[in-house]
Amino acid sequence: MKIRTKLPLYTSITVFITIVAITMYSIIDFRKKTLQSIESYKFEQTGIIKNELKDNVGNAYSMIDQAYLMSSKSEDSLSRGLSKDVSKSMVLSSYLNLTKENIRQMRYGEAGYIWINEIDPPYTVRMHPIKPEMEGTAQVFYIKETQQNVYEAFADVVHNNGGEGFLQYDFYKPGSNERIPKLSFIKLYEPLGWVIGMGVYVDHIDKMVARKTDELNQQTSQMINYILLLGFILITLAGLTLYLFGKTITDAIYNVRQQLFDMSKGIVVQKTIEERTDEIGDMNKSLNALIDGVNSYSEFALSIGKGNLEADFSTLSDEDNLGNSLLKMRESLTTAKEEEEIRQQENERRNWANEGYTMFSDLMRKSSNENLREMAYDVIENMVKYTGSVQGGIFIYNDEEENNHYIELLASTAYNRRKFKEKIIQPGDGLIGTCALEKQMIYLTNVPKDYIDIRSGLGTANPESILIEPLMMEDNIIGIIELAAFKKYKDFEIEFVEKVSESIASSLYAAKINSKTAILLKDFDTFKEKISDLERKLVLKDLELKKAKKDGSSNDNKNTILSFR
Repeated sequence: MKIRTKLPLYTSITVFITIVAITMYSIIDFRKKTLQSIESYKFEQTGIIKNELKDNVGNAYSMIDQAYLMSSKSEDSLSRGLSKDVSKSMVLSSYLNLTKENIRQMRYGEAGYIWINEIDPPYTVRMHPIKPEMEGTAQVFYIKETQQNVYEAFADVVHNNGGEGFLQYDFYKPGSNERIPKLSFIKLYEPLGWVIGMGVYVDHIDKMVARKTDELNQQTSQMINYILLLGFILITLAGLTLYLFGKTITDAIYNVRQQLFDMSKGIVVQKTIEERTDEIGDMNKSLNALIDGVNSYSEFALSIGKGNLEADFSTLSDEDNLGNSLLKMRESLTTAKEEEEIRQQENERRNWANEGYTMFSDLMRKSSNENLREMAYDVIENMVKYTGSVQGGIFIYNDEEENNHYIELLASTAYNRRKFKEKIIQPGDGLIGTCALEKQMIYLTNVPKDYIDIRSGLGTANPESILIEPLMMEDNIIGIIELAAFKKYKDFEIEFVEKVSESIASSLYAAKINSKTAILLKDFDTFKEKISDLERKLVLKDLELKKAKKDGSSNDNKNTILSFR
């Protein structure tokens, strides 16, 4: 079957199935929403009826209550010459009879009325506007399919629901021998033990629901007819339109097919000149791109062979094996080149670090016999220069006094010049004090240009980065080295400073010990000189004493001894 035939046929079938599905869904949804609307309407109407019943019963309740209160107020004035019980009964009966006559006239709808019966068995009827012959008698009317008297059910409702409630049951409608669903509201007037109730027949709601259901069925039938007619028209128009439109598409497809067939045989094919803005135009563009792509393979391979790894090339598709192979070849060559550059960088960094380690090892060895300050200047000058910093400083941690530990600036340099200045920093004060206290490296970057004084040990500056490294020896702080630069330190430079700081700490510690030892030796030499001088004096005094003994002068001897002492 040709495309020009299959296209309208399959499309018509698809349209028909779609229309049927939409029709079924619309009908089901319409019926569902309509039924919900009917249920909602029924619920609303029932709610309105309940409120009306409640209001009417409430009015009757208020009337009875008012009559009861008025009878109590009028009792004294009417009780002259009568006993108290007789007067009270007469007054109350008079007021209640008048009130019942007023209540007897109250109606709701066509057959809604108020009745009154007693709450206790035998449930005597006190007032019934439709059947007055029931008044003063006990009535029995069993609820359908039960053995419960409806008046007993009234009593249960008021007892179980706080004195009032609704009850639905079947009752004879006036003028009819058929039981009709009835909804009643009853309320207990406790002072008299009366149940006040009003009911209304709700069969009109069922009739309304039936009418709406019939309307629903009619609307559903009309909807089906309209949709089927519209579907037939749409299918006819779609089939005719697609047949005419498909002819133009298939003719263009036949031309593309012929070109591809020729290309499969290796025949050189000319590009399609016809311009279209539809999918056929996209096919022509793809075919032209294929022709250009095949010609670009050889040019790309030639460029790669000449070492031009940046040559432009695009595959014809993700499944273009030849094109993807050429790209993978270029990626492999590019990766190899990048890896070689990375290896060269790593070698350069490794050589840089090794040269630095060697340089500082030699420097530490040569500076071991120098004084501590001179050694610190040599270290910081070479560190600033080797790391490309602009300024730096070495601080020594002084803990000679038990209760007075502080950090002292030992040597500093800036812009290849020594800086001779004194600075004392307490532990925890500024960056230097924090580093000494926490014994952790501090690397501060992105220092704002207007951040003039960052409270570093070097004073005021506007560096871009600051590196502060503690000089540690066996978890003991020896000193601190601080570097500042108008650049950001690289990771390998920071690692270099961390490793070299171990050697610097050891050398500073040794120099510090040597300095203390030299001071002690100097003090010892001074002490020896004093001892020698004292010994000479003792010898001279001893000679004088012996001479004095020869002369026999005891007084002079005593004076000599005292003078010696």
